[in-house]
Amino acid sequence: MGGIGVALIGCGGIGKVHAEGLRRSPYAELKVACDLVEARARSFVEKFGFERFSSNYEEVLKADDVELVIIAVPPKYHAKMTIEALEAGKHVLCEKPMATNLKDAKEMLAKARKAGLKLCIDYQNRFLPSHERLKQIVDSGDLGDLIQVRARVAYPIMEVLPPDAPMRTWLFNPAIAGGGVLMDIGTHWTDLVRWLIRREYESVYALLGHFDVRIPEDVEDTAVLLCRMEGDLQAVVDVSWAVKKSLWLIEVYGSEGTAMANLPGGLLVYHKEQDDWRSIKVPEGEEPHAKLIRLFLKSIVEDSEPPVTGEDGYKSLEAVMAAYQSAKLKREISLPLDL
Repeated sequence: MGGIGVALIGCGGIGKVHAEGLRRSPYAELKVACDLVEARARSFVEKFGFERFSSNYEEVLKADDVELVIIAVPPKYHAKMTIEALEAGKHVLCEKPMATNLKDAKEMLAKARKAGLKLCIDYQNRFLPSHERLKQIVDSGDLGDLIQVRARVAYPIMEVLPPDAPMRTWLFNPAIAGGGVLMDIGTHWTDLVRWLIRREYESVYALLGHFDVRIPEDVEDTAVLLCRMEGDLQAVVDVSWAVKKSLWLIEVYGSEGTAMANLPGGLLVYHKEQDDWRSIKVPEGEEPHAKLIRLFLKSIVEDSEPPVTGEDGYKSLEAVMAAYQSAKLKREISLPLDL
């Protein structure tokens, strides 16, 4: 079997990351790079080896040599483009969040099921080597009965994004981005928590804040979620654009031990039998976007489940939408949410 013909829609910063991942995949044939700014799409032909470029995504969806479409555009357009791609008979890898509301996300799931096509959401942080190693420890049962998981990250967006980054034109506009740091980064960690411990969200209580005067006041730049998971397990998701420095720390606490990932030395694991901390160094491993892309293309070839399903994307988004409701109403919100 030959490779899978791929079209990339969106040739901005994240589009470059996807293009790099595609270039490394043994399953991908890079057919079309598409962007509203034709010069950006043309540059992807030259830099990454796409066969051709386009500034019209609707024309791209009609191409017979395209089997998979990667949606790497601002969140407002994720649902529309994904649904149109599925209706055109294409598999889809969609950037996170999969949509900016649950109704659209639900429609994306329905379209994929009806068409018998695969929908994958780009939660690549599952495939960071430290997170994969942490999941192995959790799945082994060595930590005993799980009690609590915490996921926190500070990403000082105003320092990280270059002044001319295309993202700056929409990231702080909730009408396009769907929200602030909670929608941008929080969805990664609501997904990671659920994946790591294999529990569903039962309720969410959230505090949202605004601390960086350079970010519009109607956009939250800090969020803390207190979550009740199945079995009364507790989860804390803590994300910020305003905090200037923090470890991307993922902590799992159980009745028999504790494991922490993303410390400077790797993982730190405690077990009560040894009554001591053990450090585990983690090899660098495969770039996480590239691994997700490779696994998704492999799932298409083998007709198996995608590495991150559309349903996974929906559950992550649902927790985030519950958090927005909670902050607005100042109370705990139960899941699942009514549409």
